Amino acid sequence: MTQPTVPSADGPVDVQGEAQRPFPEHAAMARAYPGGRMTVGAITPLEGFEGPVPSLAGHIERIQQAERAGFASVWVRDVPLLDPSFGDTGQVFDPWVYLGLLSARTTSITLGTASIVMPLRHPLHTAKAAASVDQLSGGRLLLGAATGDRPVEFPAFGQDPGGRAERFRQSLEYFRVVLEHRFPRVESPLGRMHGTDLLPKPVYRRIPVLMTGRGRQDVRWIADHTDGWLYYTPPLEQQAENIERWRELTRGDGDGFKPYAQATYLDLAEDPLALPRRIHQGFSVGRVSFLAMMRAWQDIGIDQLMINFKHSRRPVAEVIDELAEHVLPHFPPGRSGARGEHRPVERTGP
Repeated sequence: MTQPTVPSADGPVDVQGEAQRPFPEHAAMARAYPGGRMTVGAITPLEGFEGPVPSLAGHIERIQQAERAGFASVWVRDVPLLDPSFGDTGQVFDPWVYLGLLSARTTSITLGTASIVMPLRHPLHTAKAAASVDQLSGGRLLLGAATGDRPVEFPAFGQDPGGRAERFRQSLEYFRVVLEHRFPRVESPLGRMHGTDLLPKPVYRRIPVLMTGRGRQDVRWIADHTDGWLYYTPPLEQQAENIERWRELTRGDGDGFKPYAQATYLDLAEDPLALPRRIHQGFSVGRVSFLAMMRAWQDIGIDQLMINFKHSRRPVAEVIDELAEHVLPHFPPGRSGARGEHRPVERTGP
């Protein structure tokens, strides 16, 4: 059998085995990113709170409410340590354990990570966990990936933060090789494999990987090596330029459409006519102006708005109900078959 070579930043990684067919026909991608219009996702925890640690009261019920309301996706965080100076622990729970629970407690919403800190985890552990969640959820996982932005974490894991960009590239390559090939032969700075395989494999033969932020990488590298880009909330004109550049770099890509998403903090005012006021990476705003802002974001090409409720002054259950009635019908999730017929592979197990 011909032995393919997967290029690496540190030289070739040898891979032996038959490669799996890549998407784009993937149900989780189709629900989150139907293409040509914007959908809405939610970032956990779905709760407004002061300080770094949420109460997590009713956290599963809020996610189930979001699924019923028409959110296309829910995204969990990877925050291993409490850093009081950073001010946010995400949903506190380990992302993979939490996604296992969400796999059982939800039915159709796309499940994503926003984002796994790839350099802090061995790629075999990440691949095993990701494929397990993907199988348990029926192929609903998207992997948001990041280099990590909390300096205190790296020495705690015995790592040099200065090497995280390179380790990210190595980890992503290793992750993809072991999921997309059977019995691969791998020679990597992060490990060697020969004569063994990682199970389970993903339902749709490949788990889409979306870059979070720049990750100390060149934008062209991100366009060439990932399946989408999760970004923050710069001014509209700057975001439009980012998206235009992204489309230029990904147009004609062999893997098809690569989405661009924006993460935004939202404090939805009780007064529906309240004008927007800038807060950290987001806005305090009434629903009328918020709907106008969403249409403007859609017009410049944002494929999904990922809402973070941390700064919400109202109960998030109440906010979700208001969005469900007045906003989300304008930005419905994609249908599983929206971009073609999806044929998942047979589920596998150890």
